[in-house]
Amino acid sequence: MRKQTQFALITLAVAVLVVLADRFSKMWVLKTIPLYSEVAPIPALYPYFSFLHSANTGVAFGLFQGGSFFFTLIAGIAVVAIAIYSFRSSAQSLLMSVSLGLMLGGAAGNLWDRLAYGAVVDFIKVQASDAWVFPMFNLADSSIVVGTGLLILYFFLDERRMRSQQHSAGEAQHVS
Repeated sequence: MRKQTQFALITLAVAVLVVLADRFSKMWVLKTIPLYSEVAPIPALYPYFSFLHSANTGVAFGLFQGGSFFFTLIAGIAVVAIAIYSFRSSAQSLLMSVSLGLMLGGAAGNLWDRLAYGAVVDFIKVQASDAWVFPMFNLADSSIVVGTGLLILYFFLDERRMRSQQHSAGEAQHVS
C-alpha cells in the first residue's frame, strides 16, 4: 500500500472515531437533558463545569445566530475540502493525518447536526465565574480546535525542518 494511501486512511479513521464519539455524546444529551436544561456530571466541579443542552444556529462560539442554511453550506464545503486535501496531499506525516482527521470529523459531526436538527447541539459549559462563561461547545468543536492546533504545529515543524535542510545544504556547498 502506498504511503500516501496509508496516511489518508489514518485521516479517515480518526475522522470516523471523532464522528462516532460526537454522535454518541450528542445522542446522550438529546435523550437525557431537555433543551436549555443544565446538569452537573461532576457535582464537585459545578458551576465551573456542567452540561447545558443548547441549539446553536450560528457558528463557533454562538456568533451569527440564525444563519443555519448558509453555515450548513459552508460546513459541507469544509468537509469536502478537507477530505479532498487529505487524500490528495503529498505530505506524508502522521501529525498532519491526525490533525486533518480531527478537523474532518469535527466538521462532519457539526454538519450532521445542521442537516438533522437545523442547529448544532452544544452542551459543554465551562466558566471561571458568573462574569466569565466560555461559549458553549461540543466534542466536534473540540476536535476542530485541537486539529487546527496540531496542523499549525505541523506547519511550524515542517518549516523548521526545511530551513534546517537548506542550512545544511548551504554549509555542504560552502565546504566543497
